[in-house]
Amino acid sequence: MKRLFTLLGFSWMCLLVHGSPLHVSCDEDVSVLQSHYSISFGDAIETGVATELPLSISWKVAPQTGVSKTSGTGKSTGKLVFSTPGTYEVTFVIPAHGDHPGKTETVTVAVSSVQMIFDLKNPVFSTPLTTGTISGTSMTIPVTVKSYDGKPVEYSILEVQTTGIAAISSRLKNDKTVLKNGENKLVFELSGTIPAKGNVQFRVYDTTGEAHFFNYSITN
Repeated sequence: MKRLFTLLGFSWMCLLVHGSPLHVSCDEDVSVLQSHYSISFGDAIETGVATELPLSISWKVAPQTGVSKTSGTGKSTGKLVFSTPGTYEVTFVIPAHGDHPGKTETVTVAVSSVQMIFDLKNPVFSTPLTTGTISGTSMTIPVTVKSYDGKPVEYSILEVQTTGIAAISSRLKNDKTVLKNGENKLVFELSGTIPAKGNVQFRVYDTTGEAHFFNYSITN
């Protein structure tokens, strides 16, 4: 019967536990949707907890500087903009419900001091990718860089990765590339063989290690 109520979404039964002689054992616990975020300064996230229970949940951010909102109520924070680099914690205070005691759940937000915006709609290949060998082909990715302190940024992620019809190897043309604030170009030397027509997905990484994706269609 308890399983049936859960499947039907009758989460209100948990409220009968307190202040009632009827004891209902509710299995639903409350947890965060995502426990960690890696973003750049100026970026925004929306985080929260997963529950359909009508609970009085509150949340707060620490430290309380460098972020657009520092506290609130509800199971979602809404949009939080982080303007200052650093590590932040968003703590949700979840009241007791059913058989579960009150608790806190914490989300960690790592805010990088470097912002990289890749123009993945306009990658440039020295020769179009076709079936057969691609050794000797270079790929150029435009990227706009903004650092919090305005200083140049060292980029040393040596390769992009691919999935799809071909396993393409790549190598950053310069093992260590210094990127200025503003527009830059990352050049990768490609090698490998494309066995058939189809799609290749490229993943290029920013300085935090986050992957950014684009697809390329092999048509001949």
